[in-house]
Amino acid sequence: MSELREQVPEVPLDWYFEHLLPPLPAGIDTEEIVNSLKESGVITNNRWAAIVEHPRLDKRHEDDIYAGLEEIFKDIIDAGKTQNSDLEQQFALKLTPGVEATSERDSTIKPDGHFTSLEEAARLERAGEKPSVYNVWDSHEFKKDNEGVTHAMDKCVSQLVYDMQQIMALDPCRRFAFGTSIMNRSFRLWFCCRGAFLTAKPFDFMSEPEKLVHVFISLAFASRTDAGWDPSMACILPASPTGKRQYKIQVGDKAYITTKMLSNNAATSPIGRATRVWLVRDEDGPSDSRYVLKDVWVDSERQTEDEIRSALLKDVEEKCGSDARAIVEKHLLTPVAFEKLHIGAIVDDTTQLIMRGGSIPKTLDHLKLIVLQQSGLSTRSQVSNTENPVDAVFSGTRARYFRYGDTARCSPRATSRFHYRIVFLECATTMYDEKHLGNVLGALTDVTEALRWIHKSHWVHRDISGGNVYWYNCKAKVLNGENRGLLGDLEFAKVRTPSATHEVRTGTFNFMASEVIAGRYLVRFTSNSDLEDPAQIIGTGSIDNLPPFAFNPLHDMESIWWILVYLLYFKDDKQNVADADLADTRAVKALKLFNQEGQTLDRQQFLQNSDELTVERTCLPLSFKFVIAIARAFAAKLHAGYRKFEANLTLVDERPFEIHDYLVKALGLGRDNPQVNSIELVGVTRPQKRKIDDAESCYNGDTSNKKKARQAFPMH
Repeated sequence: MSELREQVPEVPLDWYFEHLLPPLPAGIDTEEIVNSLKESGVITNNRWAAIVEHPRLDKRHEDDIYAGLEEIFKDIIDAGKTQNSDLEQQFALKLTPGVEATSERDSTIKPDGHFTSLEEAARLERAGEKPSVYNVWDSHEFKKDNEGVTHAMDKCVSQLVYDMQQIMALDPCRRFAFGTSIMNRSFRLWFCCRGAFLTAKPFDFMSEPEKLVHVFISLAFASRTDAGWDPSMACILPASPTGKRQYKIQVGDKAYITTKMLSNNAATSPIGRATRVWLVRDEDGPSDSRYVLKDVWVDSERQTEDEIRSALLKDVEEKCGSDARAIVEKHLLTPVAFEKLHIGAIVDDTTQLIMRGGSIPKTLDHLKLIVLQQSGLSTRSQVSNTENPVDAVFSGTRARYFRYGDTARCSPRATSRFHYRIVFLECATTMYDEKHLGNVLGALTDVTEALRWIHKSHWVHRDISGGNVYWYNCKAKVLNGENRGLLGDLEFAKVRTPSATHEVRTGTFNFMASEVIAGRYLVRFTSNSDLEDPAQIIGTGSIDNLPPFAFNPLHDMESIWWILVYLLYFKDDKQNVADADLADTRAVKALKLFNQEGQTLDRQQFLQNSDELTVERTCLPLSFKFVIAIARAFAAKLHAGYRKFEANLTLVDERPFEIHDYLVKALGLGRDNPQVNSIELVGVTRPQKRKIDDAESCYNGDTSNKKKARQAFPMH
């Protein structure tokens, strides 16, 4: 609920029918169907005969009250087929209240009803069978109370949003999802895709039967694509009950078969980029071929990753020469296939295709969803690891209306995103998962060398993290080439240009530079304090005269430094594992640096006071002493770079950042040190680690629009 900014736009029902609901089949007249149902007695006295007139007055359980919906659905479909005998039904309505849907990962959704394929509906007729999350669509939740009954509305809404979130998170084949909540006689439709989460104005399904006929006919005869499934991705069911689902994924004219999920944490949010990454093999290539496939929804105004990579390399060559280009290219992931996905001839886009070109009306009511924290539970899914997320049920919401024009709300909008896939040649290991400290230093050294030329070409990366810096071990995979560090995720890379406004902040929180988190320059005033003559301080100008804050190469380099610090705190030397007390002390120190509570000052002071980076003050293992010294030297050089740069800020500033050579040499000392190379890293497990993981968040907007983490994908 928090990620939806605690409110959902409520669109007119006609708009929902026009832009979201699958279109009615040809030859269908809903008014005629209603008349035929009245003649047959399915509708009597202006209500459906199979359901009591006012469910809220019935003493029976809601499961029993709404059981007649299946019968109503069948009668409507039969009437529709009478109108058009060529219609081919695709989906059926099944009621399964209280039955938990199954999936390969932990999920607790128990939809009261849902649409599913005819084959799946037939299976569910058998005793003891449970629905599968992968076959559930248009999840239904029922409550016999009116929407105005707060506790019932809270429960109904939270259950339904949770159902939809889980479907989008667990099934990579879903491009969007539908939902339905029925409270007493109020029938409310819901919808979510990677660009928007919406609900429609409810209607009285008893007194307005034609609208219910429209909904059921549209859903029953929809194609799988109109129902939200991705036609370019097919599931390969496991051969045994203990096997894992695989997927055949089309990229251009090639098909790839997944062999392992590397990351899908970012897909847990119902809206957003939903980055998923798999280890795959070429369907037509050798059985032992290995590639990495990334599936993501990209903001429509952005370039694709392959386009950004090409433009970056071109600029490096033009400004720094072919040798520099070769160095940068050597330390970037190599794409072998990529495309904007199309459905037919149209790009798979959240607004132009999925929402059929509809823009959300500007004058809307919003259903306000107030999150109620109870029993210490979180309202969002908690991911314990990349294989088995532990999803906490929404702890409760309070639903009420904010009317159009209410200044207390900040209206959510539909974001236009297109569906994009890219396949990389290198199957490498992220810094999160690298087991050897020497390789970590080697990767950071190589990436810093690549950044030297990227920065000289006036580009910045803007999202360096532990999840997109890799160690590529060619020799272990018996491949040609040399072991090396690689830099990935170029989606936010850009050319530095003068701007009259502050930049939108991007990055992964744990590795963002302090200034980027704060959205302002922080070191400038430290530099001014060194000036002895007051006239000099006055002459430097005021805050009002500062140029707008902009991302610069030092911020990328600070992210490299935070990767090193992060790993030192959250990894142990396998031969010298810290005892519990020392681990807890380290955790307390780490929580001051790696959290999402706005601790910019703590991070800045930690960087600035590099003299305090000692074994005693950090409580890090003694065997990390040499690397701590490297981190200390790195911090001192980086802070000096900030002081020099920010002493004389200008709007157009192309001064070189001459710190890369020093940092490459410093990191290289660790890579070449036999003692460092002998250290094998193991993870540190402690209660506080969960809070650190929760703090990992990706910013791509102002402070009122913090987006969920683009979690790092571990490449093995």
